[in-house]
Amino acid sequence: MPKLKDQNKVNAIHKATIELVTKTGFSRLKMAEVAKKSKIATGTLYVYYTSKEELINDVYVSTKKEISEAIINANYVKDTFFKTFRAMWNGYFTFCLKHPEKMLFVEQFIYSGYISESNITKADAYFEPLDQFLIDGQKQGFIKDVDVAIMKAQLQGAIHEIVKMTIKGHIQLKSDGVNTCFEMAWNSIRQ
Repeated sequence: MPKLKDQNKVNAIHKATIELVTKTGFSRLKMAEVAKKSKIATGTLYVYYTSKEELINDVYVSTKKEISEAIINANYVKDTFFKTFRAMWNGYFTFCLKHPEKMLFVEQFIYSGYISESNITKADAYFEPLDQFLIDGQKQGFIKDVDVAIMKAQLQGAIHEIVKMTIKGHIQLKSDGVNTCFEMAWNSIRQ
């Protein structure tokens, strides 16, 4: 029976990988540097991941799961579609502001060709409840009847750009800034 992986080591490996990849890119990523930054032996890293492709794929799927949990949270289900959507949008916006490196990592790799189709499918499955929520909102006439993938891309793209501008210091979100961003997002999809 294989030895169970230490979740603290996995977390350290993932954190180190995200930091290194967002700085150097995938092609310049070295497993030895991941091990050093994770404070584990290189041999131990290879026990956890046999290649950097396997490592990147695991970090991607894990990060997408974490993002889905920030969006699709039982505490967010409110009494109206609007309130639930607002809570979900705020969940994602807050996640991106708190973890911009994870947002950038996923953004960098989704269309890179480094993530296997099976892992993209696995990660997409985490978002099926969100897709169904949006489809239900369309059927009920709350939001525009457009392809859900396009709607999510539009909402996500706006959040990503706002977060990037914030972390680069080009804008500062004041107390009403997040609310204004939400109102723009809502106005872009509401019926």
